[in-house]
Amino acid sequence: MKKIILILAVGLPLLLNAQSTYTVKGRIGRLSAPSKVYLSYNNGSTSIADSAQLNAGQFSFQGSVLGPTLAVLSVKHSTPLASAKRNSDLLMFYLENSEISITATDSIKNATVQGSKTNDDEKLLKSLQQPYLSKIESSKGMHQSGDISVKQYQQGLKNVTRKFIKQRPHSIVALRAFRKTELAYNFDPDTAALIFEAFSPEMKESVYGKELAEIIKVGLETNRGMLAIEVAEPDTLGNMVKLSDFRGKYVLLDFWASWCAPCRAEHPHLIKAYQQYSNNGFDILSVSLDNQHSKQAWLAAIKKDGLLWTQVSELTGFNSKASKDYGIKAIPSNFLIDPDGKIIARNLRGHELEEKLSGLLSRN
Repeated sequence: MKKIILILAVGLPLLLNAQSTYTVKGRIGRLSAPSKVYLSYNNGSTSIADSAQLNAGQFSFQGSVLGPTLAVLSVKHSTPLASAKRNSDLLMFYLENSEISITATDSIKNATVQGSKTNDDEKLLKSLQQPYLSKIESSKGMHQSGDISVKQYQQGLKNVTRKFIKQRPHSIVALRAFRKTELAYNFDPDTAALIFEAFSPEMKESVYGKELAEIIKVGLETNRGMLAIEVAEPDTLGNMVKLSDFRGKYVLLDFWASWCAPCRAEHPHLIKAYQQYSNNGFDILSVSLDNQHSKQAWLAAIKKDGLLWTQVSELTGFNSKASKDYGIKAIPSNFLIDPDGKIIARNLRGHELEEKLSGLLSRN
């Protein structure tokens, strides 16, 4: 009995090792040296880059990852058949601790991936989404009558993706689908938090999961009904301006940058709202996400666009404290804050700001 236990004890580390490593084997046509294949991915917070020589089309990689992660397999073709198109020959797939087989006739971007549950999940998700994506694509450019159909297809896409996410709480594919579906521009933090909570502990505690949890946390802290986080940045003359200086007014906290074309396109609407309601208890505080290199462009844009209200910036781009506090990932972004300092609306675009202010201030 002791001998059997000893054998099992000796064999256990080997078994655990087998379960915690990956092997990627593949074939790309009949390519040989000097053609090479490259594998790159992030293992936690560490970036990994590996390469292998092609021998009659065959290659292999071995290693270990903390959990399933997106990887890029690329091929450098150094043969008379090489072309500009093939120089960018690459495949994105999920790398995990299993035996993965990748085969292609000539181009790696058209390869098939087998032996990976995570990649099987990715294939299934794409197959579920494709009918809706095709309909959305074919509906582009349709007249007003087609807009309803497009919205229906988009809702159908969201529904089938949410169902996939619900059924696979342990899958990083579901986690990434969640980010794209639920954490897009102007997302609903309450809904996102509810869906995210259903993911498995290992997914929520992964590096990627923690990143998404932080996005949701900031979204909840800057949601409608929350007290606006203080903003304190220098204006164009270097004088410190605080958001709390505007207490007692309705104020639009506006994030933009001189290089952002959609931001500049919003300025006529902001100007109109400001001119119409600035004497009626409304103001704007614009926070630029320009940096030191674009400072002069920022100042020139203020003058050219005729912006009449307070402009501030740390000139540190998206690294500014205000940008991080409010979770700004894309601009233009804005928050309408009431006289008590509470957020009452987010990302009002075009005529939406005027319509909102009309209901709030027209009687004053």
